[in-house]
Amino acid sequence: MVIEQDESDSFKQRKGIAMDILPKYTGVPTDDEIKPKEKPWQRIPSPYIVLLLGAYFLLGYLTQLVEDELPTPLRDSDINRDTTDRVSEESSWRYLYEIMGEEPRVCGTEYHLNKTRDMKAIVDRIAVNANQNVRTDWQIVTGDYFLKSAAPFVSYYDRASNIAALLEGESGFHGNGTIGSSILVNCHYDSVPYALGASDNVIFCAAMAETLARMSKRIKKLKHNIIFLFNGAEENPLQGSHGFLQHPWSKGVTTLVNLDSAGSNGKATIFQVTDPRILSAYKAAVTRPSAQSLGEFLFSSGVIPSDTDFRIFRDFGDIHGVDIAFTKWGNLYHTRFDRPEYIRPGVLQWAGDMLLGLLTQLADRDDIGHKVPPVGAVYYDYLNWFVVWQSPALSLLVDAAAILAALVSTAHYVWLVGPRLSTVRELACAVAGRVAALLIGAGVAGLITLLMVATTVQLRYLSRPWLVVALYWVPYLVSAVTASHLYDSWRSRKSGLNRSIRTLQAMTGTRVVLTVLLSVSMCVPSLATARYALSVPLLMTSVTSLVTSSVVRTVRLKAYQHLVLECVVSLPCVMFTMSLALRLNALLLPTVARSASANPDLVVAAVNVALAAVVSAAVSGVELLFSRRRLWLSLAGLGAAAAALALTPLEPYAVSVPSVQRHYWFHTQITTYNINGEQTDQTTGVFVSRQDAYTTERVLQALKTKGIHLNTRTDFEEDCERHVYCNLPLYRPSFARNLARGLFLYTGGPTATDPPAGLKLSSRSCVGDTCVYSFTMTGTAHNLITLLPSEGVTLTGWTLSSPASPSTQWGGRPLYVIFHSVATYTEPFEPFVFNVTLNVGAALGGGEALRLSLHAHRLHHPHQYSAEYAALLHSMPDYFNVASILTFRNNYVF
Repeated sequence: MVIEQDESDSFKQRKGIAMDILPKYTGVPTDDEIKPKEKPWQRIPSPYIVLLLGAYFLLGYLTQLVEDELPTPLRDSDINRDTTDRVSEESSWRYLYEIMGEEPRVCGTEYHLNKTRDMKAIVDRIAVNANQNVRTDWQIVTGDYFLKSAAPFVSYYDRASNIAALLEGESGFHGNGTIGSSILVNCHYDSVPYALGASDNVIFCAAMAETLARMSKRIKKLKHNIIFLFNGAEENPLQGSHGFLQHPWSKGVTTLVNLDSAGSNGKATIFQVTDPRILSAYKAAVTRPSAQSLGEFLFSSGVIPSDTDFRIFRDFGDIHGVDIAFTKWGNLYHTRFDRPEYIRPGVLQWAGDMLLGLLTQLADRDDIGHKVPPVGAVYYDYLNWFVVWQSPALSLLVDAAAILAALVSTAHYVWLVGPRLSTVRELACAVAGRVAALLIGAGVAGLITLLMVATTVQLRYLSRPWLVVALYWVPYLVSAVTASHLYDSWRSRKSGLNRSIRTLQAMTGTRVVLTVLLSVSMCVPSLATARYALSVPLLMTSVTSLVTSSVVRTVRLKAYQHLVLECVVSLPCVMFTMSLALRLNALLLPTVARSASANPDLVVAAVNVALAAVVSAAVSGVELLFSRRRLWLSLAGLGAAAAALALTPLEPYAVSVPSVQRHYWFHTQITTYNINGEQTDQTTGVFVSRQDAYTTERVLQALKTKGIHLNTRTDFEEDCERHVYCNLPLYRPSFARNLARGLFLYTGGPTATDPPAGLKLSSRSCVGDTCVYSFTMTGTAHNLITLLPSEGVTLTGWTLSSPASPSTQWGGRPLYVIFHSVATYTEPFEPFVFNVTLNVGAALGGGEALRLSLHAHRLHHPHQYSAEYAALLHSMPDYFNVASILTFRNNYVF
């Protein structure tokens, strides 16, 4: 292939081309703009670009429909009562209502105890009617552990309840009474105080009960035992799972299926894996699979600030497996709308079919008879049609193969156009154009987002998730397309290539950019489970480009034919990336809304611009097939529509959707005592913890609207410097990040507990520099204790089984935090007695050795609200979802 040069001065002057040499590609379609007029068939009228964008938005909607497709629910009459390979959604619903009841099942409450009895009755009933041997047990256990999280603490539980049912397999029990190889499947039936918890997590407990009932009807035993653990203290947090590790059945567990929820609908997703054997079984057994290791990256990196029992089994029991959770409809998670009526038909059917198929497949595998060391994996499904999973090493090879395919496709393009320096130079310019268009698109979208944050309302997408397309995707795409055409207008006069070849050139440039990004990400180990979001699109587009570039080079296609060709071959890639975008937004939007960030829209904008760039990468370059004539009119119209939405102050909250504003209200009494035990200060009121950008603003607005006049305070920065946890009520250490920006409403105090919540020094004994302090705590079922040794004093031990490890530092000193709960209701409250050993040295000198604070909480006691507090809650808007906690904080010096 030869490149000739036309050096005619008259030609250059006639066309006004200011360059040294204009390359003319012999045998390659050249730019007809060097002729008097480009032929109509070589371009597509600019207004059709709006139709193309509309078609892709419609494709996104269709992808959502594919994602949300659920199986047809089966009734009891559709299957035989003794069927063992199918579940009945009708039967699962009965279990759901029986397990759930009519109130929140909060650990330590009488209702939780009653539903624990009901849970035991359910598994006993299944055992009585079983063909196989089913053993059941109600475990009540006490223990503690140090939870190493973003905000670490010691978790102490007193009498946590677990209901366990064991379906015996051939492994059974050994002659010495020990248990044989067993698969553990775990759900939790307790709930947060302000939700029925239909989806979190009764939906999976119902599916487990139905699965146990079906599997117990088998005639032939499975090879391995299956332990169905109905965990009674997950929300407490994660105490029931730790307690089960003391159960003798736990010693035979070889693998784990953990079931939880951060949403209410769709198909639950595998998002953590440490035992790929389960992935293999899942792939073989589940017909509509859902698995994304991208979720593992988001979870492990702290982007999603949550945790599950999977961590406890992994870190404390050396038990490995998979973590599966619902993630769609996250707006309902941990709100009063987590109710059965919001669960779509087919969800329970899918959950039961998935679990029954998976456990049946697992329990008959020979390789499940023993534990395996934890092994990571990279995995993803394609539109719920099939699952791809790879070991980390194989994943690296696949990433490298994607890069190699991209390099081959780039070389193929260069070979087709002409393997000369000028070709490479023009391709490098195309890469620069792609980068410039991406940066300009992101920059414009970012500026518009800043303008929206400054002038309108954030979080509008909370009740209208589709708004992310108008607010972030459209500005990015319109700006990037405009920049692409401006750049192409300049370069086309120098390259001499026609539109189709320039389109191929631009698409090749996009793959080069993806190749660089993927190469960089391969150097970051923490991105291992997320890289497929780049490598899969890169591999798919590289392979298809070999076809499209060859066709365009050998067949003189019309512009619309070229466009159709590119759109058709890129369809699988576009739908894959759209699926990722839909799932990520379903998880991201509700999470950001409860993050307490002052500017959540900036995070959502950044993520969605990145998603728009990845989704559009498969066809990035086809915009050059459209005429530039009046292009600005088409793009301006689309941009104007997006701008109108961007500047419309839509309400982010709506009960009808539902999409609520989350609140944590602590009706509190804060009392401080000096070293002599004398009260020196007391404050009462309601502390409103910041949960989103508008918590304080909306509460003050509601008070003003109702004509309620209270003294308020919003600035706690100075208090946070002077006092541990700002001298404010704290439920768990993770809540501490929101204290300084909270709102305090001065009111009367909460109704006193009986006996009064408090802590006293029972005894103090010293031998040399070592002193042992014995404390007795009374009051409530949920408590937080903080211990701050004085300067020069060292806390060397305590009566808890966990090591005396500090949770954090305060004022340069170690701060120790204990979360204490009575996880199963008891009346009356039994005092909690514990000892602390201090090395006081010469630092004590007769003064204070330790500052201790007790935060005593009543989590679900609406009947104990004071009249003033109840009236205050009643005056708030319907879209408030208030988690109300009655709290007594007592500060002591010893």
